[in-house]
Amino acid sequence: MSDELANINTMSNADIMKAIGQDDGTRRVGVPRLTINRNPEDDEGNQLPMGSYAVFNSEIGQIVYGKPISFRPFLSTMQYMQYSPEKEEYVNRSIIFKNWKEEAIDIQGGTRCGKIPQRDWEKLGLTNEELANQRTIKCYRLVFGQVTFDGHTADKTEVKVKDYPVLWRVTGVQFNPVGNALQVITERKKLMFNCSLNLDSQKKKNGSNVYYVSSIKVDADASIKFSKEDEITLGKFQTIINEENNDVLDLYKNAGKSKLKNADVIDAKVVEDIDPATALAQ
Repeated sequence: MSDELANINTMSNADIMKAIGQDDGTRRVGVPRLTINRNPEDDEGNQLPMGSYAVFNSEIGQIVYGKPISFRPFLSTMQYMQYSPEKEEYVNRSIIFKNWKEEAIDIQGGTRCGKIPQRDWEKLGLTNEELANQRTIKCYRLVFGQVTFDGHTADKTEVKVKDYPVLWRVTGVQFNPVGNALQVITERKKLMFNCSLNLDSQKKKNGSNVYYVSSIKVDADASIKFSKEDEITLGKFQTIINEENNDVLDLYKNAGKSKLKNADVIDAKVVEDIDPATALAQ
């Protein structure tokens, strides 16, 4: 047995999966992500519509592009994540939570991936290194729902997408607009899955940086009936969240054990360094 499996009885399921090759490190959310395409062409040289929405359609095994689209929200959640530019991967993430009252524990044994509210940065006198680290931590809004639109693949084959389950993940300048759109539905005393959002996109430019943001129109009068199939879809979304949170909780507990073990080692070293004669004389 290799060294990394020597303490298998104290390892989390997630760590065991990595050690035995059951987990290759790829994050899987269990549902395709809805994004805005920012690439002018694909690897085959096909011209792609920049600013169009894009989603991988597992039924045809290709990405489908299109706009405008209709998005029907089912679940609104949030999650903190920290991205490492050096490693080019996410190195920390919290549980997926639904309101700010929940404690967003993370896989490194902390909360909110160590995020400090920006309003407190100056008051706390953060160093440049600490500020740079804070900027790598973001809170994402994760909205699970269904999309419907007329689109096409990279080779311009037309595809009709209807009630397709997706995860719409936004942060930064998009975080509040999406939340505000859902709040409009709440203020109308409607359930979000009975309504829809009409999504288009707008081109923005900041210096030489060109990017696209969503433009959102709320259709709170849609009155979409919540069917038995919708109930199953909602249950699948919640299962994805539960599985992610169980994984985070597992890693959170394991990180806590590691911290306690390291603290015990440090305490033991301190005891070893104390001269018994000196200690008795104090």
